[in-house]
Amino acid sequence: MALLKFHEYRDKSHTPEQRREALDFGKQGEQMVEKYLSDKGYIVLEHNYRRGHLEIDLIALDGNELVVVEVKSRASDTIMQPEDAVGHKKRQALIRLANEYVKTHNRKENVRFDIVTVISNSGNTEIKHLKSAYNVMSF
Repeated sequence: MALLKFHEYRDKSHTPEQRREALDFGKQGEQMVEKYLSDKGYIVLEHNYRRGHLEIDLIALDGNELVVVEVKSRASDTIMQPEDAVGHKKRQALIRLANEYVKTHNRKENVRFDIVTVISNSGNTEIKHLKSAYNVMSF
């Protein structure tokens, strides 16, 4: 599955169609990552888990670990690596929401925070999985 060209949807100078295209691109990336993780033996529990304005792209089980997955999709990595877009504020928000999920769903597993990037260049798609990309202790 080839991904559409990425446009930064937060940029107000882009048209509504370009912003829609960027959202579609991100959703395609999330679907690819969900399949990738399932093929690796993960059990996906949640897709786009949301509370208020906070969202976790995927929550999965990897053996005895609960994995919070942030997916970053890009048409290329020439400007910056996609994982670099998961900054301090975003990580804090994901940790907060993961804590809420663990409490409300009475989960007992250790929690791991992964970032999975999807880069599509000229029809070639590369998925890079960064396990334990950050942790609660780093804050």
